[in-house]
Amino acid sequence: MPRITRRPRQSSEEIRRIVSRIETLPHELVGEVLARVAASSVTDIINAKLSCKTFKEIGEDSHVYHHMSLDKLFTDSWTPLRKEQQVFLNKCWKSENPDLLYRKAILDYFHRADVGSACKYLLKAVDARHVGALYLACIMLILTDDEKFKEKGIEMISNMQKSTWLRGKLTLYRRTLMVSLRRMWVLNPILNRELVFCQTRHQNHWRSGWRDMDEELQCQACCVDREFTAICGSV
Repeated sequence: MPRITRRPRQSSEEIRRIVSRIETLPHELVGEVLARVAASSVTDIINAKLSCKTFKEIGEDSHVYHHMSLDKLFTDSWTPLRKEQQVFLNKCWKSENPDLLYRKAILDYFHRADVGSACKYLLKAVDARHVGALYLACIMLILTDDEKFKEKGIEMISNMQKSTWLRGKLTLYRRTLMVSLRRMWVLNPILNRELVFCQTRHQNHWRSGWRDMDEELQCQACCVDREFTAICGSV
């Protein structure tokens, strides 16, 4: 049986040398690294900021808060935010965090029925290349009474579904939107009307389930019907 050896702990002197080397790195480079960490996990960026003074100082930069992932913070919207969570969100808001702007647009459009405010924040999130914001923009375009906007929204969401990379993102943000709708009073009456886009219904026969939601359909209108079947079902 092979002998198991424990990895020796780093001495305080070794740790000081590592920290010293980190402090010599350009702050712009460290900030970019921390921003990537923040985009991946709130827990990881918190641990990084606790590890050394340099990370703590640079981790407070608006660039880091701009890229901060907020998924874990919104797992339970029924629980009131603690004071430190509210402070954290305020920093993200001041840094125009696209994920927060995107969630604000969802609230304004579906709960407050304030299309103007929703578009204002949504455009900022789209400019920051937030895929969820682009998906929501497609949904809002399709729900307009303008036929040109409606056709553009249908075309965009169909093209997103044809992209292998974007299809995976769509699954995530479709689920995010559905969860958000379940947790709010949807006061915008636009989802109360019958929404059918494929008049022929020649392909609009899929089984229920997430796997089928991601299967590619040739008919653009059927793609949209499938999206709204899922969305309206969560209201």
